[in-house]
Amino acid sequence: MPEIITYSLKTNQKDSDGYYSTISDLCDEVIKHATVELKDLLTSFNGWDDSNDNPQRSSIEEDIYTLLSLGILWQQYAAPAKASRRFNRRTLTRLVNLRRTNTVLKPIADLLRGILTGLTSNNKNEEVIQPEPTLQNLDLLLDWLQASGEYDEIISNLRKWRDFLSSKPTSEIELKLLKLENLAKWFTNVSLKQLGKYTENVNHFLEMEHPNYRWREDRHFTGINRVEYHLNMLGSELLNRSLRAEFQKTSHKIVILPPCMKAKAEDECLAISTSFGEKCMHCTPSCRINQITLLGEKHGFQVNIIPDDLKIFSGDTDGSDKLRSVAVLGVSCPLTNAQGGLEMIHMGVPAQGLPLDYCGCSYHWHKDGIPTDLNIGELMRLLGVDL
Repeated sequence: MPEIITYSLKTNQKDSDGYYSTISDLCDEVIKHATVELKDLLTSFNGWDDSNDNPQRSSIEEDIYTLLSLGILWQQYAAPAKASRRFNRRTLTRLVNLRRTNTVLKPIADLLRGILTGLTSNNKNEEVIQPEPTLQNLDLLLDWLQASGEYDEIISNLRKWRDFLSSKPTSEIELKLLKLENLAKWFTNVSLKQLGKYTENVNHFLEMEHPNYRWREDRHFTGINRVEYHLNMLGSELLNRSLRAEFQKTSHKIVILPPCMKAKAEDECLAISTSFGEKCMHCTPSCRINQITLLGEKHGFQVNIIPDDLKIFSGDTDGSDKLRSVAVLGVSCPLTNAQGGLEMIHMGVPAQGLPLDYCGCSYHWHKDGIPTDLNIGELMRLLGVDL
């Protein structure tokens, strides 16, 4: 049994089949609850969207994920956002933009982000006073999330909803934000009961290991608590349902795997570079990437290894053009999988997401790295392939 660092979709079982049954049931429950509780809000938003002639309409599943995200992120970060300084937010945002546009300066930008984040981190023992649900405080939250560098794709959706809310009277804005707070509280309780067994180690990691991350640029990402794990697990399932039909229609499918699935270290792996990332050269029979690549050769889907999830295509026109005639199945840890799904939606690419059974990369979670794994049966089900 691999070491469990934060989450495990297997828990103490031989595979993660039970998780996929659980997340499907939870998704059904969330859709049913949200469509009843947020009916007026969703209807009003659709009317506003129509009046603005938006060319890319969001699905009901994407809207539910966005609104639930807004409620959860408000619940988690509205207070620190309110307490943060404008100068710090703007400086962190500039550093985030610098690391994405300049590979040479990326290490320096990350070092400075780590220092500034460490210096400005809040004391968790301080009393948290939740700010009033106003448009001004929502803007502070969105700026704070942007500065963290971890929420780019969902922020794009949230800003659209922010513009919708700005068209409403002040009293109505407050009532709608309070409704989203209530949705977040409901989901926090329900998801803990249903998904809590998969994230039991998160609190242990946050208490025992995460204090050592204070001066690291990934401090926020690795410090995310259980409810955000549950939110992103649900997000992957919601977006998969939204994109399923278009994904199935596309004949050329690419499976994108993270380097943390390699059986060998980077300097020992024989994978070669291609325009879509690395391609496995079958150097290690026991390597999961090798096994999936062989399945791809047999069943007609392409397999590539791409670092940093799907971000190789972010802001890359050439990469986006290459993807227009294909469908993508992206594999990553739950904290990034739903964001990858939104990224593909924004690029107009049919996609499906599959979370790793557990995390273990040397960049975020383990000093030596633990080869990660996925549920082969679920992978082939998403691809529409019978084993």
